[in-house]
Amino acid sequence: MDARAKTTAKKTKSMKPMTWSTVHDEMLCREILVVDPFTGTKKGTVARGTRWEEVAENLKKIQKIYFKVDKRAVRDRYNLLSKELRNKLKREKESGIETDMTEVEMALEELIEKEDAAETEQKVVENQKKVKDSQDRENAESVRKKAMERLGQTQKRKADEGENEGKKKKKRSSGSDRLNFLREKNEQVQEMQKQELELKRQQLEVESRKQENFMQMMLNQQQQQQRQMQDFQAMMSVQTKQQNDLMIALVSKLIEKK
Repeated sequence: MDARAKTTAKKTKSMKPMTWSTVHDEMLCREILVVDPFTGTKKGTVARGTRWEEVAENLKKIQKIYFKVDKRAVRDRYNLLSKELRNKLKREKESGIETDMTEVEMALEELIEKEDAAETEQKVVENQKKVKDSQDRENAESVRKKAMERLGQTQKRKADEGENEGKKKKKRSSGSDRLNFLREKNEQVQEMQKQELELKRQQLEVESRKQENFMQMMLNQQQQQQRQMQDFQAMMSVQTKQQNDLMIALVSKLIEKK
């Protein structure tokens, strides 16, 4: 086939419409299990969109099965399949009658569990963050209030001392009065600056604790993803071994018949 024929064939394939089949759904579910767009990402975020895009790109690389999809197509297909399975499981639970599940449905059930677990974890993290932010605001407000109270007490004490000193030295010159006033004013400014620095220091400590908690949360999520990947690899290894054992058994039976 010459270059022109190859180009024509490529264009024809790219224009060919795609129809979802059971095989397509199986490959889709397997790829979603590998990429796992749910764990560690929030619905509607760029991070989750990037995972769906990775699923689509991996599917398009498959040679034996034709995929013409993008991140929206694979996401919408999964949402449709998962919704249908959720409804089916709900009906079975209400009726008490269970039916056999296909390979696609078994994979979807695992994906639904991952999706629900990720959503629950995200809600817990958000609630914890809201509670912590509220506590941080309350702590900062309490520190600010105490600082202002101490400043008010200091100013009142200075004013009382100045009043008593004025009564004792009524004959003090006007120049001396201005000097004392400036000295007291400077002391008040220094006290305010000291209180502000203390407040900023405590706020920095609060921010530092928030950053440490966030990093710990990210580390925990990363470790959880690694454990899930290890579990998936172990499961795939077991399935592969079972398939190999089955093939060996079938071949052995065929040989015995001959």
